[in-house]
Amino acid sequence: MFYKYEVRNINNQDVLYLYLSLKYEFSNEFIDDNNLKILSKNFIKMNNINFHGQDVYFVIDGIVVKKLNILKNSSINDYYSPDKFLINIKLDDNSMCEITLRDFLLSVLFNYYSDILHIEVLKAICILYNTYAYKTMNEDNFISSNNSFIKYENYIYNDEKYNNYSNLVNIFNNIIDEVSCMYLSYNNEYILPFIHYSNNGRTLVNSKYPFLSSVKSLWDLCSSTYINIKDYNFKELSKILNLNINSPLNIRIINNGNQISINGKSFSIMEIKKYLDLSSDDISIIVNNNYIRFITKGIGNGFGLSIFGAISIEENGGKYFNILNYYFPKVKIYKYVKELS
Repeated sequence: MFYKYEVRNINNQDVLYLYLSLKYEFSNEFIDDNNLKILSKNFIKMNNINFHGQDVYFVIDGIVVKKLNILKNSSINDYYSPDKFLINIKLDDNSMCEITLRDFLLSVLFNYYSDILHIEVLKAICILYNTYAYKTMNEDNFISSNNSFIKYENYIYNDEKYNNYSNLVNIFNNIIDEVSCMYLSYNNEYILPFIHYSNNGRTLVNSKYPFLSSVKSLWDLCSSTYINIKDYNFKELSKILNLNINSPLNIRIINNGNQISINGKSFSIMEIKKYLDLSSDDISIIVNNNYIRFITKGIGNGFGLSIFGAISIEENGGKYFNILNYYFPKVKIYKYVKELS
């Protein structure tokens, strides 16, 4: 359980540091102080540690997560709590500002909020961004305000946007408190918060992210955003792609629909999505006499949690852990170091 120890003299008192790794498969013994006292005392005895103090600090990946007085009642270090965990936000001008995890999560929840409030879906989103904060601060020590997952804006700016702003803040704070310190882990690593609004009936996988799974999400087929159509005439496309398009004869769909060749120049489907601001990665292309039709299914990249599908799970009685377990079946839910799922 413990792979290293260290005895330090602090204020003329011995303090024992016991080191653990997130790779350890934790269970209830880490939460139960009595069991932890027994484990600590046995470790001291078995290793003949010259320790005459009372305080033991438990360190996971360089962070003290718990303090235990093996002679008195113990106390839990709430380093990961919403009001204690601090985040550096890197702004557009490269300056830094420091905020609490709670402030960051309030910004996230306002970003995903809609008029139809779904508490369990927001709890699931909150856990995903707990995880993102822990991961990014551990690896980079800052979160970019314009990161690839969500744009950070001070939640206070929503004061004028919503008449029920104060009530929403209270609701969001309750959500944050209920899932406090929870995070998602795959193979003892934090995951990334992949979320999309709807898909084509199944979520997607990506070899770069082994924690993702492809699962059915048939609810999404009922979404009003399931089919989106955009038509561009040749003049419009010529301007956007910086080409001279005047005939459908010079337009070909190649590589099983993953590329389009126009006047001999090839574009990947993802390049077309970016140039034309299409809503999904699922794109079908129809070439007509004087225009091209782009048909997309769903909104977003199709990875991870589907908001439309998650709402349907909640409406059928599902809770936040049902939502996360469904869309991330390879992943486990933890609180601090206690496995919950």
